[in-house]
Amino acid sequence: MGTHAAAGKIWTKTELDGLVVEEEFRLRGLEVTRLDTFIDAAFAFVLTILVISFDEIPSNYDEMIAAVKRIPAFGFSFFFLMTYWQFHRRWSRCFGLENPKTILLSLSLIFVMLVYVYPIRIMLEAFFYEVSGGYLPSIFQIGNSDELRGVLVFFAAGFFSMSIILNRLWQAAVNESDSLALNEIELLRTQRAVRGWIVVASFAPVSVILALLLPDTWVPLAGYLYIVAFVIAGLLPRYVKWRNERGLGTN
Repeated sequence: MGTHAAAGKIWTKTELDGLVVEEEFRLRGLEVTRLDTFIDAAFAFVLTILVISFDEIPSNYDEMIAAVKRIPAFGFSFFFLMTYWQFHRRWSRCFGLENPKTILLSLSLIFVMLVYVYPIRIMLEAFFYEVSGGYLPSIFQIGNSDELRGVLVFFAAGFFSMSIILNRLWQAAVNESDSLALNEIELLRTQRAVRGWIVVASFAPVSVILALLLPDTWVPLAGYLYIVAFVIAGLLPRYVKWRNERGLGTN
C-alpha cells in the first residue's frame, strides 16, 4: 500500500491501522517520493560543497595538519545542516504530506541552504578561531567589528529563514490534521514542534539586535548565542517526547 499523501488525500481507518508506528506516531510517509530523493541529494551536495569549498588536497605534512585543524568547524557545520535534514525527514515520514504548499516550502529550504552554506562555514571557522586563540584556522578574514556585524546579520537571515520554513512545514501538518487523521498524541507533538521552531527562529532577531547594539568588543556574543539555539534544536524532539510520556498538559 502506498503511504505518501498526495494533495487532498483522506486517510481511512483501515489505512491508518496498517501503518508502521514509531514512538507512538503513525508514519504516513514511508514511501520515498521523487521530492524526498531530490532533497536528500541536495543535502548531500551541500555537504560536499562544505568540505571542498575552501580546501585543496594537502601536498605535504604541514598542509595536512592545517586541514586537520579545520575538522571542528566542519563537524559543527555538518551537525547544523543535519539538524535541519533530520527534522525535515521526520516531518516527511510522519505525515507524507506532499502538496503545492509543502513542495514549495521544501524547495525553499534547499534554496536557502545552498545560499547560506558558505556563511555557515565562515561563522563556525571564525568561532573556533576565536575560542582557540588563533590555533584553529579561519581562511575568511574579518577586518573589523563592522564587518563582523554584517556577517552576523547575513547569517541570522539564513538561520531565521530555515527555521521558519520548518515551522511552516509542521504547521501545514496541523492545518491538515483532519485529513491526516492525527490522533491526540500526534497532534500534540506536532503543535509542540511548531512552537519549538518558533523559539529556535527567535534567536536570529535577538542576535541581530545584539550585533547592532553591542560595543565592538562584545559583538562576538551575538554569534555565541546560536550555541544555545543549536542545543535547543537538538533537544527539541527529546523534550516533546518527555512531555508526552508524562502527560504534561495539552499545550
